[in-house]
Amino acid sequence: MATRTYAVTGMTCASCVRHVERALAGTPGVRSASVNLATASATVEGEAPFEALAAEVEEAGYGLKEAAASSAEEDPGPARRLAVAWVLTAPLLLSMVPGAGLHLPGWLQAALSAPVVFGAGWGFFRRAARQARHGQASMDSLIALGAGVAWGFAVVEWLNGAHHLSFETAAALVAFLLTGKYLEARAKSKATDALKELLALAPPTALRLAADGSAEEVPVAALRPGDRVRILPGHAVPADGRILAGRAEVDESMLTGEPLPVPKGVGEALVAGTVVHGSALEQEVLAVGAETQLARMAALVAEAQGSKAPAQDLADRISAVFVPAILLLALLTLTGWWIATGSLTQAWRPPVTLLVIACPCALGLATPVAVMVGIGAAARRGVLVRDAAALEALGQATDLAFDKTGTLTEGRPRLRRILALSDRSEASLLEVAARLERDSEHPIARGLVAAHGGTLKPVADFRVHPSGGVSGVVDGTAWQLGSAAFLETDFPQVDADGIAVGLAEASGLKGVLVLGDRLRPETPAVVAELARQGLKLHLLTGDRPQGAQAMADAAGIGSVAAGLRPEDKLARIRDLQAKGAVVGFVGDGVNDAPALAQADCGIAMGSGAGEQGTGAAMAAAALVLLRPGLEPVLASRRLALRTHRVIRQNLGWAFGYNLVLVPLAAFGWLERFGGPMLAGVAMGLSSLTVVLNALRLRR
Repeated sequence: MATRTYAVTGMTCASCVRHVERALAGTPGVRSASVNLATASATVEGEAPFEALAAEVEEAGYGLKEAAASSAEEDPGPARRLAVAWVLTAPLLLSMVPGAGLHLPGWLQAALSAPVVFGAGWGFFRRAARQARHGQASMDSLIALGAGVAWGFAVVEWLNGAHHLSFETAAALVAFLLTGKYLEARAKSKATDALKELLALAPPTALRLAADGSAEEVPVAALRPGDRVRILPGHAVPADGRILAGRAEVDESMLTGEPLPVPKGVGEALVAGTVVHGSALEQEVLAVGAETQLARMAALVAEAQGSKAPAQDLADRISAVFVPAILLLALLTLTGWWIATGSLTQAWRPPVTLLVIACPCALGLATPVAVMVGIGAAARRGVLVRDAAALEALGQATDLAFDKTGTLTEGRPRLRRILALSDRSEASLLEVAARLERDSEHPIARGLVAAHGGTLKPVADFRVHPSGGVSGVVDGTAWQLGSAAFLETDFPQVDADGIAVGLAEASGLKGVLVLGDRLRPETPAVVAELARQGLKLHLLTGDRPQGAQAMADAAGIGSVAAGLRPEDKLARIRDLQAKGAVVGFVGDGVNDAPALAQADCGIAMGSGAGEQGTGAAMAAAALVLLRPGLEPVLASRRLALRTHRVIRQNLGWAFGYNLVLVPLAAFGWLERFGGPMLAGVAMGLSSLTVVLNALRLRR
């Protein structure tokens, strides 16, 4: 089942989102559809062709474009329409200035205002008419009614010989609304700066090396896996790969948030977009284009920015009834004022003001624009957010559970001792264990391989078991290496804080290898701060109880569950959730995958800019930390809290704005301040306010 993202044009409020979603969901072949107002995008799951989707959206009054088309040059249309609107509206407003001595004849006022209302503002009328054909209404309906009624009554006043005409009201209303939408669009574009910065990291060209060593500058798009490239000091890495020659420091700050350059030498990984300092490097290209980590990061950020947070559900539900309710209220307001004044020409202004001031733009933008900026801010700090719901869940979390090895600890266990339980020597046991773990990325495996230090031959029938071990055939003998639970046996007493793995063959346990790990230096301080924020902290580990308790005591975590298999960790997470807890889980993204997926917010510890660790983490968790250490967990929590606070502020502003101004408009108390024109200004400012408030998250 394919999932694709498209650009949507013509949306202006939360009601538009629902209309587009309904049109997409009703297309044959669509399984689900989600539309985001802030990113003006739609994510569609299913097999429906683009042409069918575009036709349904067009019929609903909007436009649908391929995602690639949306990244083209900025559309000059809005700026042009805005300029035309103000050039033609300015003379109408000047005639209202006392002492200006400018009084335009009625025919000229009509001639100046008509292109503004029905030309620059034609989009409002077009979308409103299409929606009306389907029995729908949105912000466009309110604006089209407001501007159309204002201009229509101005014509009636002119034909009846009135001295003061209301053409300037209709024209200024459209001009103010277009100004607000233009400023709002400019502000929203800043919310996507993080994604633009990511995409701009990769250089446009690279120095490709020929067989004779000569270098040719070629477009990065022309590179292929296996090519050799030279990267000069101060230049960005063009593609993912590994170093063939040279040694330099590499600035990975835009990918990991880590400010200090990382020393790199032969055989180590390079990631597209990072910057080389000190000396030139020769690189073998391993991944290009969409397969690079940079491209995957950008895709994840774009996907997450288009996802919906649960808080958006409230705005969506309200928008479904809000516009029809406002239309009914405007009709009642018109009727009431008509009865009270006995004149339709005096009664039309309060309902028009009401129609315009109640437009639900701010309501539709309140949540998605905050989520979009928050996710972008996280990306700049080396935190990849795959789902907006996970970011919101982290801000609302009550419990946070940690894996131990590689999470609370440095994840680099070193061999302490070997307990030989047979006639095999310690060196022989170590060689078998290291050969079994030769191709594994697990921290224990790296510790065993490092302890051996020599060349290791491959094993036959190698398998990784999710229950906590590996197996393989070494020189004709089948071996198993793993925890006591995996081997279904008991180990002799070892160090309380040590990590014990057993080595067994068919005849039984042959030895126990004891490794030691240590807490990350920042772990106690991070744990203390998370506890100070009110989180209940848990340690869930597959290690023995004695070692787990020792590490938990050193870290400051009171709740410990040890000897857990992956399915046991999953059950623990479910138990907490069943008690009403909102649970985050921090793990390494491989063995902890079930728990990461079950948690309300799964946080995977990446391996810096390394390809394999980060790739596994991306597949398992909603949040991926590219910078090593636990401090990014704390930074992510702070950002989640700030994002949640901004969402509440935006929703409070959007609801409060309508709660206060709608009654004032209905009772005519805004007429002395400009009525419909004031409404246009206020509506634009309300949308701009929530966008600017969300942009504070970038700091």
